[in-house]
Amino acid sequence: MDYKIDLGGWNSVFAVPGELVDRHIKLAGAAQLKVILWFLRYAGREFSVSDISGALSMQEADVRDCLQYWAQTGLITISENIITPAPQEAEPKQAASGMSAAASLQTETAAARVSEIPVSEERPDAPYETTASEPSKKRALSRPEKPDTKYLVKRMSDDPSIAYLMQTADDIFGRITSNNDKATLLLIHEHDGLPVEVIIMLLQYAANIGKCNMRYIEKMAISWAEEEITSLALAEKKIDRLTSGRNCAMIVQRTIGLEEHSPTEKEMEFADLWINQWKFTADMIREAYERCVDAKGKYIPKYTSSVLERWYHAGITTVEQARNEKLQNRKSKPTGGSGGAYDIDLFESTSVIDEEW
Repeated sequence: MDYKIDLGGWNSVFAVPGELVDRHIKLAGAAQLKVILWFLRYAGREFSVSDISGALSMQEADVRDCLQYWAQTGLITISENIITPAPQEAEPKQAASGMSAAASLQTETAAARVSEIPVSEERPDAPYETTASEPSKKRALSRPEKPDTKYLVKRMSDDPSIAYLMQTADDIFGRITSNNDKATLLLIHEHDGLPVEVIIMLLQYAANIGKCNMRYIEKMAISWAEEEITSLALAEKKIDRLTSGRNCAMIVQRTIGLEEHSPTEKEMEFADLWINQWKFTADMIREAYERCVDAKGKYIPKYTSSVLERWYHAGITTVEQARNEKLQNRKSKPTGGSGGAYDIDLFESTSVIDEEW
């Protein structure tokens, strides 16, 4: 009688190098791990990049990046399309481009992400501390000096909080961020002085408003650095103000019948001023808007704001009061044009505010 051992799913067990777990599992992303496991599973067989791409539902360019990553970490060598284990005596090299496939971790909120930021291995007894107290360097936004990939990988290897930032950025954006994007995030941290947890809050806000463009994020980060927003408490307050400003801007858009769009910084500033600070109702904003169009033939936010500001200082809080003021002014004007009375009609038709903002 013949016997055989049936281990079920374990019948096809394959070896995984201990170095992969001991040295690389903390830094390697999901894509890199998928590729190396697939490669180990089918060791000894011939395969192409397209085979891996089809099996893992990945782009071929990403597969090549992942293979190159493992080659440059020193786990494998690639020569003339032959992949072999790297010599044991070889020193692990730093990856040059594979970090473009960092992990896409599933977490729920920015606060949860921040609470999970690991402590730097260089200072195991101290929590992550920012260098934000040091003056941030000013740089031209159009020509940022970004760190190269070699330095990026070294920082990710040396400081777990930097690696976590890069992984979390992928998670927030729902995509694999490029090396260039990662370099920008590192620049924001090291050059502009924003702590990792503050950058994560900024990324989450940008994703929530649908602006995951790294150029926009970099510009906002520079602004935060100039405002010295270097703690979670300050970041939360800033986001609250921005969120409130966006909500107010949307109210203004609906009130005056503008096409719905993502508001600009100036639009949010005006809307916040009119609604949150001056406490004007939608009816009052609509009245000021109509006077602006009557006088200038188009909507000019700065002009509209000048009308509201006059009402604010005059204590005018209702449309009825605003219209009565205008009516009383007309009645009190001397016959023949200008006189001693304050001419509201003249103000609203000849205001020097002609620029759009």
